[in-house]
Amino acid sequence: MNLRRFLAVMALVSILLPAIPAKAGKYYTLDQYIERHPNEKVLEDNFNRLVNRNDVKQLNKQLSPKIAIVYPGGQVSDYWRRSSKSFENRMKQYGASPRIFRFYINSSDSMGKQAAAFHKALETNPDYLFFTLDALRHQRMIEPILITGKPKIILQNITTPLKAWEDKQPFMYVGFDHARGTRMLAEYFARKTGGRGKYAILLPNPGYLNEERGKTFISYMDNKTSLKLATAFRTGINKDKARVAALNIAEQHPDVKFIYACSTDIALGAVEGLQEKKMLDRIMVNGWGGGTPEIKALEKGELDVTVMRINDDNGVAMADAVVLDMLGKKSQIPLVFSGRFEILEKGVSAKRLHQLQQESFRYSGN
Repeated sequence: MNLRRFLAVMALVSILLPAIPAKAGKYYTLDQYIERHPNEKVLEDNFNRLVNRNDVKQLNKQLSPKIAIVYPGGQVSDYWRRSSKSFENRMKQYGASPRIFRFYINSSDSMGKQAAAFHKALETNPDYLFFTLDALRHQRMIEPILITGKPKIILQNITTPLKAWEDKQPFMYVGFDHARGTRMLAEYFARKTGGRGKYAILLPNPGYLNEERGKTFISYMDNKTSLKLATAFRTGINKDKARVAALNIAEQHPDVKFIYACSTDIALGAVEGLQEKKMLDRIMVNGWGGGTPEIKALEKGELDVTVMRINDDNGVAMADAVVLDMLGKKSQIPLVFSGRFEILEKGVSAKRLHQLQQESFRYSGN
């Protein structure tokens, strides 16, 4: 889709699709969506069994889909790069030869820069477009594609379908349920602190992650514990800003029991700030995702805990969905794939850590 056509279709969006609320809370949780669409649970269970298999065989039919990927691959977290690699290696296992065009952006890039990468991806005329969804303007960029139906769009790192897109959903949502992972971390900190004391939180920019990882955590603490929020900083997914925020917290709120970090980059920045103040042994910090940088920090005793995604499941899920679709089996694909989590604590045994790494990085390598 060239830029002129994109803009023309964009003009029709307000007519053909309902307005999307500015707040990111207007989503179905996965449980809510399944309640409205009971068959989704059957599809999900069957599809998960396929994703968990390591022994898929080469197809007799040669498949060469054109794939355009627009990812925030500039982060310290290796989640996005591993996603791309696991997708490609699973496709190779099927004997498929995808033509992949990658457009990496930074989450801190201006929307203009992100939109430019998005349009370049569309100009490759792909069969499938892999993108993410965080801010309202991402939604507006996606809507013209939902109208035309081409390319088929997979939204990664989101597992909560938009209510406003009820009758015009993307091809698939793929990722790890942020709210579920957040609750696992909240439960950990509630146990570790006895549900009492103060804490601080470092938030990404306003948008989907802020809602799902930030507000979900605060809500849990308010409703399930006696822990009090001492201070909050909006650092974006920016390691340097998180370091500065942690320095501030250490000076002004040295009695907090932990700093809750909403992403890998934020967590590692917070660690650096507390190290500078020599308070890392007094204030706990969590990771979010369990990629290689976080695992190294856990092994060094810098992070206290992380919620580890079984990372490569998401790349495998996208590959399996593309293959099924190209084989004419779209009816076997759920709208949402949500991968598995494990809690990893500081001091985890080498055997357990190795086992989880082998499982999580089975296609992207250690």
